[in-house]
Amino acid sequence: MLRVMMLLISLISLGIAMISVAYVAVDILVMKDPHTRENIWSVVVAIGLAYSVGWWVALYGIRLYHNLVLPIFINIYTWVTLAGICALYIAILYRLYQQLYNTPSFAKYMILMGFTLAGFIGLHLLIENHSLKLYSVPLLLISLVHLYLIVYHYVFVSTVNYEYLIGDVIFFLSMATTSVLMLIHVGILDGLRNTMDRMFEPNNSGNG
Repeated sequence: MLRVMMLLISLISLGIAMISVAYVAVDILVMKDPHTRENIWSVVVAIGLAYSVGWWVALYGIRLYHNLVLPIFINIYTWVTLAGICALYIAILYRLYQQLYNTPSFAKYMILMGFTLAGFIGLHLLIENHSLKLYSVPLLLISLVHLYLIVYHYVFVSTVNYEYLIGDVIFFLSMATTSVLMLIHVGILDGLRNTMDRMFEPNNSGNG
């Protein structure tokens, strides 16, 4: 019964967080709701709270109670989150190409993408022996499209505003670097994984 409750709490909390991020992304990029834009950090904290509850419950459910169903759902959530990241990248790429943003808006794009990537990495850490190499491929492909659009836009389009180049470069480098690190797997997250492993090691203090 406890495992079922933990499964439901984890999936519902993480699901609410994922839906909320999608809603905020639409609000910022499509609806351009000033209320969301002006209170982005409060929104992030609220969503982060729901995500944290789901993440910790999932961690204990998988590592302590050996729930075999949770990793399957977490893996599905990971793919759904990746699809959301790709859609978000394309939507932001459109805004960058159209040069329909200012500095505060660009900062919101970076915060939103960073928060979504952090959530994705968190889901990845929940699953043992989970590789990010396959997940890096779609992000790398979109990054390459972004690179080619930068070259085309700032070399061949005469009406372009060159002041926006820095925004394109910063966003491209951020996403390309993240994708490459996911692909080559240099062990950046090994420290976090080791810490999580130590949290659930059997307590041998009473054996001596």
